[in-house]
Amino acid sequence: MHPPDPIPAVADPTVIFVINRAWAPGFSDEQTYDATRRYWKVGADTRERAVYALGVAGGVVRGAYRIESWHPGGAEGRWGFTGRPAPELAVVGTSVERLAPPRGAANPVRRYLDGIPPSADEPVGVIARELSTEPLARIMYGQRELFHSNFLAWFFDTLPEIADAVFRDLTADAEDDGGRVRRVERERQNLDLVLQWPDAAPLVIENKVFSLPDAGQLEEYRAKTARWKGAPAQHVLLSMSPPDAPVEGWTYLSYQDLAERIDVALAETDDERYEIETLRRYSRVVRLLSALLETTVVHSSAESAWLDGTELAEIDSPQTRTALRKLRARRVQAMVAEQAPGVGRTEADISHGHPLVGWRRRVRVGEVEIQAGWQYQEGQFRLCVVLPHLAGRSEADKRAREAFATEHPELFDFTALYAVLGPADGHVMPRAGFGHFAPDFVYRYVKAPDQSVQQLISATHAIEARLRAFEERTPPTR
Repeated sequence: MHPPDPIPAVADPTVIFVINRAWAPGFSDEQTYDATRRYWKVGADTRERAVYALGVAGGVVRGAYRIESWHPGGAEGRWGFTGRPAPELAVVGTSVERLAPPRGAANPVRRYLDGIPPSADEPVGVIARELSTEPLARIMYGQRELFHSNFLAWFFDTLPEIADAVFRDLTADAEDDGGRVRRVERERQNLDLVLQWPDAAPLVIENKVFSLPDAGQLEEYRAKTARWKGAPAQHVLLSMSPPDAPVEGWTYLSYQDLAERIDVALAETDDERYEIETLRRYSRVVRLLSALLETTVVHSSAESAWLDGTELAEIDSPQTRTALRKLRARRVQAMVAEQAPGVGRTEADISHGHPLVGWRRRVRVGEVEIQAGWQYQEGQFRLCVVLPHLAGRSEADKRAREAFATEHPELFDFTALYAVLGPADGHVMPRAGFGHFAPDFVYRYVKAPDQSVQQLISATHAIEARLRAFEERTPPTR
């Protein structure tokens, strides 16, 4: 499941309507139009100038329309429009995460009367500077998921009516047995949040921020809740990034969608208490973080594998910089996995503060099974092998691995890769011997800075072809 592309620029005056509560997956074109066109608090200036109207749910454009006329309707002071589809904008299905609303805004109507601007040339720096002005963003650095879970628990307890408007429809009704009370639990059986109402099934929220969801962990958590008494718990995955595939029993809620739910709920109140303003600020921080994570999405294989270090330097928090690098590596990994040969496995991680991606597959060498492939990190493109049969940390173990690698130099042959890697300097390192990562990893590398995702994909296919030829020349011994 790839994240949607960001919304492109729209030159004409545009108004966005947040239709989270009126829209649902599977809506027809007509239902989406009806959800978008009525009824909103829209001033005369917007009605006179707006050319296009967009309906947005879950941070994604669900409908786009050219406005033909306005008419009053619904509650006093609200307006609806009549329009026609606007395919010329090519915005349906795109993400609006980069369009963080003005500071403190909490309104389901968003006005872009000078048009929707193009993506900034340096979005990371722009977003980072905005985040640096938000006290809540400063507080959360270094403890992201814990901060969000604690804040949402405070929200549920402190502003119950608004919290119910945000969360209650995410769970199922249940008969009130007189024993349940409205409360929130933290870390019950390692579950981040459990929201409870007297008349509803428990709502379990697993909270991810920069990390990508793990399907195995979610299945384990659902097995725990299945043993609870009473109405079956409902499960929500709250994350900045969608899972690679739907996970049975879990509903995905993006942080962007959470911010929009909060904004819609706040739009119905004129309360100016400190707690309300804090919630408004939190919504803005969430939108800015969503926009920041948008910069890690791989929209084209022609992009560089890594994020621009100069832009990342604009971010105050080293933990956030590291998290963004890791998320980018995971997204590069996903694209490589999708387009690589059907054998082997990909990897992505952070090591010594630097992101890496790689691909390896099993290879038979005589009667021994090893892994062979590549790894890319910090401008080094490594050809590597993993030798489980020679694993160990002693000098004797290291010498045995080096002897094996020396006997099979074709596993470390870069000749066919230079045309793929482009500016690689051609000097294989180490010049004598091999590099080692204990207990079983052996490699040689060339310097190949700024590789694109496509170059990594092409290198994978070239290495796979070479490994097939190697196996044909070295069949298992009898």
